[in-house]
Parts: sequence; C-alpha cells; structure tokens
Amino acid sequence: MFMDHPGLLHGTTLCGYCRRGAFGFERARSFGSYDGALREILQQYKYHGFRPLARPLGVYLAQTLKRLNDGPLDLVLPVPLHRRRERQRGFNQSGLLAAQVGKLCGIRLGGKDCVRVRDTPPQAGLRGAERRKNVKGAFAVPDPERVRGLRVLLVDDVLTTGATVDACARALKDAGAKGVWVLTLARARAGPLDVL
Repeated sequence: MFMDHPGLLHGTTLCGYCRRGAFGFERARSFGSYDGALREILQQYKYHGFRPLARPLGVYLAQTLKRLNDGPLDLVLPVPLHRRRERQRGFNQSGLLAAQVGKLCGIRLGGKDCVRVRDTPPQAGLRGAERRKNVKGAFAVPDPERVRGLRVLLVDDVLTTGATVDACARALKDAGAKGVWVLTLARARAGPLDVL
C-alpha cells in the first residue's frame, strides 16, 4: 500500500510526463495509494472534520519528505482553498498538514503566499484535461518578493492528475520561486484517460 519503494519504469521512477518536464513542479512524492484504509482516513479528515488526524498524518508526510532527498527547502505552503470553500468546510485540510510538516521538518510555514483567486468547481469526477482547464489561472502569488529565489514545498492531501499542484507550482515559479516540490498523503490511481 505505501510507496516506500516506487517501481522503475524505463530505468527511472519518473513517469513520462515528469521525464518530459510537462509539470511546473520539480518532483512529487506521496505517502501511499488513495485506497483502502488511507482513503477512509482521508475522507474522515477532509469531509467530516476530524482535524486531530492532522498530527499523525503530518508525521507520515514528514517521513515521506525525508525520502524525497532533494536538498533543503525554504518554505512550506498548503494548496490553498478558495475563501468560500474554506468557510464551508471550516478549515483547509492541506493547511493543517503543511503546518505539521513545517514543524516536524524545520521548514518555515508560509501564510497567504499563494492564494486561490478563482473559486473552481471540485475536481472530483473530472478527467485530466478537464482538471487542467478547471484550475488554469486559479492561483496567484500576492507578494512575489516573499517567494522569490526560494525552494518551496507544496503540500496537499491527494494527488490525482497533478493539475492542481501544477497550477500552484506555475504561479509560484512565475513569481520567482527557484523550484517547487510536491508532497501529498495519497496518490490516486490513474484511470485509462487520467495519466499523471
């Protein structure tokens, strides 16, 4: 279940999109597959407000980050929710996870350094191309000086096609971030038309 030892494909653990540099982030790493117990736990955490789960889930993310082994990171940011959705849910699940990772790994936690400027429909149920279109231009960096030249860690709960974290990473890099790495708790299995 857990992705301690990702399989090699063509001599590398990178998918074809990553090998071609199709994403705005340098590398993405997930703790496990989005199925079974991990899926159930994440759904309780995200949709039923079990916020205390952020602490143990943050420990798993911190352990996963150590395996990324891409050098020091300067800033950790959550994938932002739109204000309306955060009000409805009562919290940003990625924000709590990013805070735990920052605390456990000694990385400065950013505030509103990347924001969602457009309220997008949920990504669930959308295909890869639809997901990319849905989040295109949805993120912005209000103060580019706060990220310029920094190596940024972007934290989210689930990685499916990579469209959301790609849009965030591109906004951060357009603002001058040196690089963006992605850390998620789970990686959804790609369907036949949803290849990462």
